[in-house]
Amino acid sequence: MTTVDGEKEERVREKVEQMGVFFERSGLAPLTGRVFAYLLVCEPPHKDFFAIQEFLQASKSAVSNALSTLTSEGMVDYITFSGDRRRYFRINTAGWLNNLKNKLRRAAVLGDLLDDVLQERCDSGCPAFSNELNKIVVFQNYLARGIDQLIDDWEKKQAVT
Repeated sequence: MTTVDGEKEERVREKVEQMGVFFERSGLAPLTGRVFAYLLVCEPPHKDFFAIQEFLQASKSAVSNALSTLTSEGMVDYITFSGDRRRYFRINTAGWLNNLKNKLRRAAVLGDLLDDVLQERCDSGCPAFSNELNKIVVFQNYLARGIDQLIDDWEKKQAVT
């Protein structure tokens, strides 16, 4: 491996680690986040199972579980090539986008649940807490409406282009 190749691989490793930590903090398991991050930055943008395992220095079962999770969530899919029996995993951009939209839209569900909690607390002996909780409900509902509007606006713009 040349020095240039080694430097590029080190940059890729650093980026995978940074993004992996971000995805982990966003709710993915640590290795799942790193598999997803690797598939985002690797060239070509698809890798077979063993290339992923080798790059991440992870066990077969851990990589398999991560890929299963990402596939079931629609964030990763695979392709095959004629004459090659291996599956090559890649980011499913349409699935990832839908996953992002769905996660953002779940904000409305939390607002509804919190509204129900407030109804249960209407006769509470702790009105100060209920008032503070109401601020969170109002904020949550405000965000949910804004998110829905932003997604709708974005989808309309995408339909035009």
